[in-house]
Amino acid sequence: MHSIESLLATIAVKRSFGSKENDQLLSFCESYSASLGYEVQSQDVSSHSWGGSLSFITLCEESCTVLPSPFSPACTLKAPLLFASKPSMLSSLDARSSILVLHGTIASQPIDNPTLLSQLVSTKAKAIVCLTGSHASTGLSPFPLIREAGFPIPSCYAPASLLESLLQAKEDRLIVPLQIFSEVKACEGRQLLCFLPEKRPTLLVTAPLDSTHAGAGALFHASSIAVMLHLMSQKLNPGVAFLFSNGQAYGRKKGTAAFLCANIQPYEEVISLTGLGCRQSQLVFQGQESSLALYLQAQGLPSVNTLLQHFDCGLPEVVLTSSNQNMLSCVRDTQLDTRSCIDLEILAKQTQAIGDILVHYRRPV
Repeated sequence: MHSIESLLATIAVKRSFGSKENDQLLSFCESYSASLGYEVQSQDVSSHSWGGSLSFITLCEESCTVLPSPFSPACTLKAPLLFASKPSMLSSLDARSSILVLHGTIASQPIDNPTLLSQLVSTKAKAIVCLTGSHASTGLSPFPLIREAGFPIPSCYAPASLLESLLQAKEDRLIVPLQIFSEVKACEGRQLLCFLPEKRPTLLVTAPLDSTHAGAGALFHASSIAVMLHLMSQKLNPGVAFLFSNGQAYGRKKGTAAFLCANIQPYEEVISLTGLGCRQSQLVFQGQESSLALYLQAQGLPSVNTLLQHFDCGLPEVVLTSSNQNMLSCVRDTQLDTRSCIDLEILAKQTQAIGDILVHYRRPV
């Protein structure tokens, strides 16, 4: 049986959907689960892979490099500049003939809020340039501001130091050329559903197998996958099945769709794992609709209101994660060394707590 530390070392690599590393990790999880006596069902998942390269915005005939936002469409266009420095400026903003430049307060942290993303879409900008400074948690500069896979407007990010030159371009009423180079490819993958033979599981434990495609993010959910594999080896409750979902990164939710389309057991509840073992943190949960909520509160686990990544398959769901949200930003956005983000002692304690939850959950019929 592998230790959590050795499992984490195996998993903490880039695992974007459709990549060689993703396929290799799928094979490892498949063989490891089978060796523990689990029945393993492989579910096909269709999604997309994305690749972006250095792109350019031209100011006074001088070309400045920018970085495509994760999953941004490609574009080649020319347009005047329009600026917004805070969310309130987006209300009724018509940018349909302009390149929208985001800076200031609105560019201080990644935009994950669906309402704010919808406001940006409603501006109908031809493209968006995000000027980002140093990330508060990671120090990364610039950092991707828009990371939503379904975001339809071409967007890129660049250092905040470019602001003065862009303001001058607006003052000079320049029609600014922008080229964003990226490519989206359809690809096929799979995910794994594991359960003990001849049992009727009623609880599903899941975490995304894939990491974010653009940027680094090698630790994205790696600790959660390591915890799942470790808990599987303990066989604490035969009524629990484990799903290594795929195609989940950046909100594409392809794994959820494949799960719902498959001929699956009638599960009653879901536990989603994300960002486990972060330094200077404790285990917290989200999801009051789950029957486990009262038990978790009785065990002293705090409930959080922060929007966390759910599996979201229509069942009562509880999300278990680390309380240190700043460290979660590190896990998402940079390829930091595993030990700099994950405290193995904290990870072991959280694994034990999750194991106790599985033991508490009722046995299968």
